Amino acid sequence: MSGLLGPGPAASSSGAAASANDWAKALGQILEKVVLSQAMLNSCRELRLFAGAEEFEPWLEHTTEMLQEWAVPDAEKRRCLIESLSGPALDVIRTLKLIDPGVSVKDCLEALDHTFGSVEGPEDSYCKFLNSRQQIGEKISAYIQRLERLLQRAVMRGAVTAEQMDRTRLAQIVRGAQYQNPILLHLRLRERREHPPSYSQLIKEVREEEERQAASEFWEAQTLEPAGTTPLQTASVLMVSTTEELAQQMQGRGPPRPAGVEDSPRNDRPAGIPAGLIGPRAEVMVKIEGAECKA
Repeated sequence: MSGLLGPGPAASSSGAAASANDWAKALGQILEKVVLSQAMLNSCRELRLFAGAEEFEPWLEHTTEMLQEWAVPDAEKRRCLIESLSGPALDVIRTLKLIDPGVSVKDCLEALDHTFGSVEGPEDSYCKFLNSRQQIGEKISAYIQRLERLLQRAVMRGAVTAEQMDRTRLAQIVRGAQYQNPILLHLRLRERREHPPSYSQLIKEVREEEERQAASEFWEAQTLEPAGTTPLQTASVLMVSTTEELAQQMQGRGPPRPAGVEDSPRNDRPAGIPAGLIGPRAEVMVKIEGAECKA
């Protein structure tokens, strides 16, 4: 009978709950797109402008590093890249898009490099990559970032394929890093050459390990310091002691004697004269040629 009159209260409440869930899911997707769009807008503004007359190498290094860090689809990266171009540089990408509307960011950068970059063959770029070594005092993360730019150049020149990048990168890091680097040992990078991590995963692990080791060294240095007085307290005590000694010396009392040490009796007798030969001074009156005098 209730079915003939329409859905019951239970069916109505379940339908309302499902509708609310669908509405919340749709709202979440819209908000996610808005946040992503705003983040991409801010990221696009961080790209430097390039028209073709500016210095190309610094622009390429900066742009490659920025695009690699963005976790967005390739189409969004391409849109940001095109927005940063003008003049002859933009003409190069427009020509590519006429041939292939879905041209990749990698192909765009390669075309710009061939047009405005230095004339360097694949062998030269690969040799620069292989000869790169970690400098003294250079963090391993900074070395990896510097090495990545050289690897990108080798890929653009055709010396290394995109599929070989992870394996080639890790092999050179193991060769070029300082001997017995503690981060390489802890992350077991030598043992991972058969299954190398991606660049983003590798740099994340390395930076986290650098932070962990830095914090460990800091706390170890703190525990080695004495737990007594601080350097400032020690300096204050020394200053007070010095001031008291100076005041006593000015009063003629000399510095304070250590506890348990008594004053020794004064001995004015010259050294080497037996006792008893020197006593208190005596004076008598005598007459010499009729004149009295003391002797």
